[in-house]
Amino acid sequence: MPDEQTTPERGDDLMTIAEICAEHGVSRQTLHAIRANPDSGFPEGVVEKGSTRPKYRRSAVAAYFEAHPLRPGRRTDLERPDEQ
Repeated sequence: MPDEQTTPERGDDLMTIAEICAEHGVSRQTLHAIRANPDSGFPEGVVEKGSTRPKYRRSAVAAYFEAHPLRPGRRTDLERPDEQ
Protein backbone atom coordinates (compact mmCIF):
# COMPACT_ATOMS: atom_id res chain seq x y z
CA MET A 1 0.00 0.00 0.00
CA PRO A 2 1.59 3.34 -1.01
CA ASP A 3 2.55 5.82 1.64
CA GLU A 4 0.03 8.68 1.89
CA GLN A 5 2.81 11.29 1.44
CA THR A 6 3.86 9.90 -1.93
CA THR A 7 0.47 9.42 -3.59
CA PRO A 8 0.85 11.40 -6.84
CA GLU A 9 -2.86 11.97 -7.41
CA ARG A 10 -3.08 13.98 -4.20
CA GLY A 11 -0.54 16.51 -5.43
CA ASP A 12 1.10 16.43 -2.03
CA ASP A 13 3.90 14.02 -2.76
CA LEU A 14 7.28 15.28 -1.61
CA MET A 15 9.94 16.61 -3.98
CA THR A 16 13.68 16.98 -3.53
CA ILE A 17 15.51 20.14 -4.51
CA ALA A 18 16.85 18.40 -7.63
CA GLU A 19 13.32 17.41 -8.67
CA ILE A 20 12.07 20.98 -8.16
CA CYS A 21 14.90 22.34 -10.31
CA ALA A 22 14.20 19.85 -13.09
CA GLU A 23 10.43 20.28 -13.06
CA HIS A 24 10.39 24.09 -12.87
CA GLY A 25 13.50 24.88 -14.90
CA VAL A 26 15.48 26.70 -12.22
CA SER A 27 19.09 26.25 -11.20
CA ARG A 28 20.07 25.08 -7.74
CA GLN A 29 21.61 28.50 -7.12
CA THR A 30 18.38 30.29 -8.01
CA LEU A 31 16.33 27.94 -5.87
CA HIS A 32 18.73 28.44 -2.97
CA ALA A 33 18.42 32.22 -3.29
CA ILE A 34 14.62 31.94 -3.29
CA ARG A 35 14.63 29.63 -0.26
CA ALA A 36 17.14 31.79 1.63
CA ASN A 37 14.96 34.90 1.32
CA PRO A 38 12.42 34.82 4.17
CA ASP A 39 10.19 37.29 2.28
CA SER A 40 9.94 35.10 -0.84
CA GLY A 41 7.02 33.04 0.41
CA PHE A 42 8.57 29.75 -0.69
CA PRO A 43 6.90 26.85 1.17
CA GLU A 44 8.52 25.32 4.21
CA GLY A 45 10.32 22.04 3.76
CA VAL A 46 9.37 18.79 5.44
CA VAL A 47 12.19 16.79 7.02
CA GLU A 48 11.36 13.11 7.03
CA LYS A 49 12.41 10.88 9.87
CA GLY A 50 16.00 9.71 9.44
CA SER A 51 16.93 12.51 7.04
CA THR A 52 18.40 15.97 7.36
CA ARG A 53 17.39 17.18 3.88
CA PRO A 54 14.07 18.93 3.46
CA LYS A 55 11.57 17.90 0.84
CA TYR A 56 8.75 20.07 -0.41
CA ARG A 57 5.10 19.36 -1.13
CA ARG A 58 4.52 19.29 -4.89
CA SER A 59 1.25 21.24 -4.68
CA ALA A 60 2.83 24.01 -2.57
CA VAL A 61 5.83 24.33 -4.91
CA ALA A 62 3.55 24.42 -7.97
CA ALA A 63 1.41 27.11 -6.33
CA TYR A 64 4.53 29.16 -5.51
CA PHE A 65 5.86 29.08 -9.09
CA GLU A 66 2.38 29.82 -10.46
CA ALA A 67 2.16 32.92 -8.26
CA HIS A 68 5.80 33.90 -8.92
CA PRO A 69 6.60 33.23 -12.60
CA LEU A 70 10.28 33.27 -13.48
CA ARG A 71 11.54 36.27 -15.42
CA PRO A 72 14.91 35.76 -17.06
CA GLY A 73 17.36 38.61 -16.81
CA ARG A 74 18.86 40.52 -19.68
CA ARG A 75 22.12 39.14 -21.05
CA THR A 76 24.79 41.77 -20.66
CA ASP A 77 27.69 39.61 -21.82
CA LEU A 78 26.74 40.12 -25.47
CA GLU A 79 26.55 43.92 -25.34
CA ARG A 80 29.32 46.14 -26.57
CA PRO A 81 30.66 48.69 -24.08
CA ASP A 82 29.20 51.60 -26.11
CA GLU A 83 25.66 50.08 -25.86
CA GLN A 84 25.42 50.27 -22.08
